[in-house]
Amino acid sequence: MWLKLIQNPILFQGRNKRNAYFEGWYFKQVSNDLKTVISIIPGISLDKRDPHCFIQLIASRKSGEAENSPLMTEYFRFPLEAFKYQDKPFSIQIGENHFSEDGFSISLEGKETKIKGQINFGPLRGIKTTLLNPNIMGIFAYIPKMECNHGIVSMTHRLKGSLELNAVIISFNQGKGYIEKDWGTSFPNSYLWLHSNNFERSDVSFMCSVAHIPFLAGSFKGFICNLCLDGTEYRFATYNGSRLELLEFTSSHTRLILRRKGLILKIEASMELGGLLKSPHLGAMSRQIKEGIFGKVTITLENKAGEIIFHGTGSQCGIELMPDGGK
Repeated sequence: MWLKLIQNPILFQGRNKRNAYFEGWYFKQVSNDLKTVISIIPGISLDKRDPHCFIQLIASRKSGEAENSPLMTEYFRFPLEAFKYQDKPFSIQIGENHFSEDGFSISLEGKETKIKGQINFGPLRGIKTTLLNPNIMGIFAYIPKMECNHGIVSMTHRLKGSLELNAVIISFNQGKGYIEKDWGTSFPNSYLWLHSNNFERSDVSFMCSVAHIPFLAGSFKGFICNLCLDGTEYRFATYNGSRLELLEFTSSHTRLILRRKGLILKIEASMELGGLLKSPHLGAMSRQIKEGIFGKVTITLENKAGEIIFHGTGSQCGIELMPDGGK
C-alpha cells in the first residue's frame, strides 16, 4: 500500500494520520474563451484543536477586455465526518460534493459565493514516472516526514460541462483543466509556484515550484519544473542534476533560469491580481497565501548553442509568490 500511494498521488495519503496533517487536491478549470478561471480545492485539516474538512474556491471572470477583473475566494467548512474516500475507482466526497478522475460535481453556498454544477474531464495527462522517480518529487518521494509533498495528477485535460457561479452559468466545454496535490504538515515558509497550460500552442503545459525545504538538521532550496511540448517532457529538478542559476522573486514578479545538461530554461512570470486563500501550518489552516489565476508566464527553452527550442507566453497562469511565507 505504501508504494501504491507514492506512485498514485491522487489517492488519499493521510489515512493513518491523526494530528498535524493536511491534504488538498487542486482542480483548476479555464473556459475555452479564456474569460473564466475557477479553481476548487477540496481538502482535510487534522489539527487537534480544529479538525475539519473543507473546499476552497478561487474564481474570476473577465468581462470584455478588462485587465483587472473581480476575483473571489471563499472557504467552505465541513465537519470531519463529511469527508469520505475510496481508491478503486478514486473518489473523494465532502458532504454532497464529489470529486474523481472523471470529473466533479459541486453545490456550495457561502457568505458571498454560491456555486453549483458538474464538470467532466477528458483523458488526464500525467507525468512520466519510474521506480526511482515515482512521482514529481523524484527520489524525495521515498523520504518520510517531508514538510510538504507535491503530486501532479494531470498537466492538462479537456473539460465538458458548466458551473453556475452567483446565478451566472459558465460553460467550460472544450476548456482546459489541471490537477495537482499537496500533503504533509505545512506549506514551506518561502516558495513560488506557477502553472499554465494556455499557450499560443495548444500542446504546451507547464508547472514550476521552488521552495525552502527543511531537511534533517538543515534546509535546502529545492525545485521542480515540468515543461511538456507535444508529448515531450522536459524536467528540471533538484533530484535530476539540474541547477537553479538565477532566482529573483517578489510578491508580484519572478524570474528564473534553470539548466540541465545541454538545456537552459528561462522563466519570467507576473501576477495581475491575487486573492487570499487559507494555507496549512502544522496541519491547521491558520495561515494565508495570495494566489493569482490570471497571471502571465513567458518561457524560453534553449540548447547549449543558444538555439531556441521553444518560446511562448502562457496566460491564465496560476501563481503564488511567497518570498517570506504565509502570514
